[in-house]
Amino acid sequence: MTTSIAQLEDALLNLNSTTTRALSTSHTLSRRSRYLSTLTSPATETSTSLTQASTNLTSTLALLRDAREKFDTALDCEPSIDRLYRGAKDLTDARNRRDRPSNIYNVPNDTNSIIDNMGRRNFNDDDTMTIATLNGTIIGLTEQDVYAAADSLEIIRDAHLFFNERSSWKSSKSALTNLERVHQLGVDGMCMLIKCHLHHAGPAIRIKRALTLLRNADDGTIDTRGVSTIATNTTFGTRKIGGPMNPHALETARDTRERLSAALQNRDLMKSVGEYEESLPLDTRTVRELRAMFECLGGHGCFLNPATKPTAEHIMKALSKNQSAAVKVSRTEKIGSGNYSKLAMKTLESGYPHLDAYAEARRTVAYNAMQLFYRQLRDERKKEWDKMESSGGGVAELESGELDSSARDAVRCLEHAMVIVAGEKSIYRCVVSPTSSHNHDTSKVPLEYKYALVASYSSVCSAVVDRVLDIVELFFVKDAALRNTLPNTSSSALNVGTSLGSDILSHGSNQSAVPTVRFAASAAAAGLRILDAVRMLGPSLAKLCEMASNKMQLQRVDSSIGSITSKDSSSTLASNLCIALHRITVKNVGKALENLALAVKHDPVDGEKFRPQDASIAPLTSDVVRAIRLVSPFVSAYKSVTKRRPLPWDPKVGDAAGEMDFFVRYLIMSLLANLQAKGTAYNKDPGPVSDAKSHLFLVNNTYYLSEQLRYNYVPESSVPILLNAQEDIEGNDYKIRGEWFSDHVNKLFEHSKNKYLQHWDSLNEHLRDVANGQLAYSNPEQKLLTLESGRLLKARFSGFNEEFERIYESHRHLTIIDPKLRETMISDVKTTFLPRYEQFFSVYSKYQFSKKNMDDYLKYRPEKVGDMLSNMFAP
Repeated sequence: MTTSIAQLEDALLNLNSTTTRALSTSHTLSRRSRYLSTLTSPATETSTSLTQASTNLTSTLALLRDAREKFDTALDCEPSIDRLYRGAKDLTDARNRRDRPSNIYNVPNDTNSIIDNMGRRNFNDDDTMTIATLNGTIIGLTEQDVYAAADSLEIIRDAHLFFNERSSWKSSKSALTNLERVHQLGVDGMCMLIKCHLHHAGPAIRIKRALTLLRNADDGTIDTRGVSTIATNTTFGTRKIGGPMNPHALETARDTRERLSAALQNRDLMKSVGEYEESLPLDTRTVRELRAMFECLGGHGCFLNPATKPTAEHIMKALSKNQSAAVKVSRTEKIGSGNYSKLAMKTLESGYPHLDAYAEARRTVAYNAMQLFYRQLRDERKKEWDKMESSGGGVAELESGELDSSARDAVRCLEHAMVIVAGEKSIYRCVVSPTSSHNHDTSKVPLEYKYALVASYSSVCSAVVDRVLDIVELFFVKDAALRNTLPNTSSSALNVGTSLGSDILSHGSNQSAVPTVRFAASAAAAGLRILDAVRMLGPSLAKLCEMASNKMQLQRVDSSIGSITSKDSSSTLASNLCIALHRITVKNVGKALENLALAVKHDPVDGEKFRPQDASIAPLTSDVVRAIRLVSPFVSAYKSVTKRRPLPWDPKVGDAAGEMDFFVRYLIMSLLANLQAKGTAYNKDPGPVSDAKSHLFLVNNTYYLSEQLRYNYVPESSVPILLNAQEDIEGNDYKIRGEWFSDHVNKLFEHSKNKYLQHWDSLNEHLRDVANGQLAYSNPEQKLLTLESGRLLKARFSGFNEEFERIYESHRHLTIIDPKLRETMISDVKTTFLPRYEQFFSVYSKYQFSKKNMDDYLKYRPEKVGDMLSNMFAP
């Protein structure tokens, strides 16, 4: 046991000794490991540094290589851009020189062969070249040159972004300046080429093929630019040597309404409007060039320097200045000057130069197309006027024809404006709109650029609508003479609306003249005709003036610019002008209707011209009948006036306003009041017949009025009588069905007739029976009456003879034009006294009451009196 313990102790001592030596060895190894680490760490760090240095050197070499390429960008891209700029500039100058004064849209005659620096060559669509010069050498600016310039601008934009991100480089500033210079040169060149192409392309319209076939070869010529044609030597009048140039030139107002209504229902309005049709005046090569340039400059492609790039707020503010709410559009230019509002004349400043160039070019072309059409219509109308005047036509007929022709021409101008705007819309959609690009992405188009696109198209359309506004108002102010004041009374009526001289009218001119009822009626009917076209075509024209972009929520801008795009400014200027066109037409037609009512009410009472001495029908009555027939077909146009404008005879507006019958009734009542005043005025004339004239005058006029306008329904008639309140009819068929008409007109007729017959009833005072006791014979065998009895019969016969001679002599000069009324009045006059005279004559002519002068007392036998009466009132 003791031995085992000793052995165990020895083992523990050995284990302890071994552990101690192992621990010592471990410490030694640890110290040596740390020493080895101190020897290898510097080498590792050095290796890492070398690796990093190698990487940095590689990236530096790549950066230097890219920088060298970017520094050479301006130098590499400038030749293609300079070629484009010089080519565009020389092309513009060359085309301006080639334009003939007689045709602002003339095309060059040498386009079949263009000189290139490689020699003379013919070309077709794809390899068409644009004439230009470079350093005095005639070259061809090809389509590829345009593409190369567009690519160069893209490269310049990338280089500009590169140096803009490395603004700390010393050379970045000069590089950025050089890039901006070359980029601006390219933008200017593209804008110049855009303007040149779009301006010299001419109007986006062509004469309709059907009308081309009707065209007489000797009447004029057609200049052709691609598929677009415009007339240069012809006029747009109503008649041509070879037949009508335009089938709409002589159509009635009803024909126009039916044509436009049918077109609106069939959704083919543009096929039925005007003498022209829309046409794209650009060839395919020009379209590709324009698309490439607009795609290159679209969005913010025309800007490089962020400092010069306009902000969204700046662009929206600039564009909002060119807009105006519809209620704020008003005339700022002289009437007839060719413009209505200075807003349409203002140069567009959208902040995007290529859109400004497009708007300026097409606005000029569209305006000139509208102006040329109007001037040719006016010149042809003047020729027709001079021809009618030299042929001895009546002034009234000339006035009516001129007003109707002027109104028809105004409607044709409105239709022509629609065709022009439709053509401009096709150009916009083809080359300007971002949707024409193959890589179009709506989400990438800035909102302010969309707004600028809408404003540029609106600027083009507003020039056309603005011109139509001036044409329409010029008609009302100059032709219809609505500017002239209307005094309460006047003894003459002046023609103030038939001059075809200068169109320009001063705002201060205000002649005082009373138009005749005939002239006022023609003016009102012509104005209603224009309003009829405006109310039918106006919405379609406004729709043509809008683009799909208008329907975008342009007013939903960031809150920072939300106040700029208000509800009023969200509508375009062209749309507001369309609204103003309807509003102004309604206003002027309302004035024309008021003028007509006042002309009837204040028609002069005195004067042979207004109150005939033979008591026949007054010109006023026939003029009022004519006026009612003229205005009655325009039921819808009249309703457009009453819905928006209170009138003296109908102060209500909107749906509560009355129909055409209200106006007709007002005219009839004003006419009756004026006729009664004229009838009363006869009493002031000297002579015993003045009172009879007064009553016969009213008989004549009320009968004529009743016969012309009274509704007589005949069930057996195969031709129904149309009612204007129910059907849109021509005025000659217009009849008044209301009981008020019969009550007033017939009562006045019967009252006046009875008053007139009282003059003949006075003859019965001499035809009283003589009592038998008063007749005594001095010689019964000879049946010779006593002296006193003879004197009694002598007094009766002589009294009748004298009274009859007096009445007959004074009344036989009076006139009843209507044969039926004349027979009726003669019959009534005979009935008044002739039966009693026949009886008196048959009884007392048998007595011998005079020895020597019996024949003198009995000279008017009843048969002779009847014959004399039958010849009365002859016209």
